[in-house]
Amino acid sequence: MPSPYSYDLRKGVIQYIESGKRIIEASQVFNISRKVIYDWKKLKKETGDVQLKTGYQKGHSHKITDMEGFKKFLESNKDKSSRELAILYPSKVSARTIINMIRKVGYSYKKTFLHPKRNHKLRNEFIEKITTIDKDKLVFLDESGIEDNACREHGWSPKGERCYGEKVYQHKHRISMIAGLFNSNIVAPLIFEGNCNKAIFETYVKDILIKELRAGQVVVMDNINFHKNSKVKELIESVGASILFLPTYSPDLNPIEHYWFKIKHQIRKDTSNFTYFFDAAYHVLQKVTTLPA
Repeated sequence: MPSPYSYDLRKGVIQYIESGKRIIEASQVFNISRKVIYDWKKLKKETGDVQLKTGYQKGHSHKITDMEGFKKFLESNKDKSSRELAILYPSKVSARTIINMIRKVGYSYKKTFLHPKRNHKLRNEFIEKITTIDKDKLVFLDESGIEDNACREHGWSPKGERCYGEKVYQHKHRISMIAGLFNSNIVAPLIFEGNCNKAIFETYVKDILIKELRAGQVVVMDNINFHKNSKVKELIESVGASILFLPTYSPDLNPIEHYWFKIKHQIRKDTSNFTYFFDAAYHVLQKVTTLPA
């Protein structure tokens, strides 16, 4: 599941808008739907802050009849509790009504976690800095990986009967992917077998990334060791671009994380259509980027 929207991020988005940027620009930069941003803006106007309100509506609660609409609402607010959902729902409903509808559409509430070592001061400083940068200059870079034992974990079967499927348990191989996110588009992709390391990342920057970069652009990425080596900095700056490192333990501030979730989900769905796992991963990444056929 993608990381939930943190309080720091909500504050940063509102600060970005208050600095003179439009909501549609904030939506593109932070990869958050405009509806959610409108909700945060309304909450800030009503309460003076973007902390979610406590409690929920009292009195008569209307029934929810639009199940498909409710599913879309739920998908847009995956990390919210039933009380928070009741507050955000367009019509006046109770938390109990929300719970009943969640059960009807077949959803359940999963755990999400935030890292305890986050430095909120550094996160706030990062958000303040990135909101001053034009969205057309931001390139969010990240790596992700998936192993070849990935498969669909659920399937249909008659009620009362188990659903069995095949899963590979031996000879696991890892497929890694590197790409950038620019104006809501995946750019400069690379897919390979194994894990990423300093040598691979340097080669990626030299042979792929800098060919896509333009002068004045800012590459936003994790502050892990092989991102911070001098050769990478030299290569990126050689084309007139610069680097902005994310604060430690802050993947939620990199919008490409949400894209990786969707890409890996699609790879798991497509695995059974290919003989080789790498081909399935390549096929999915090719559909959303400019990988050669």
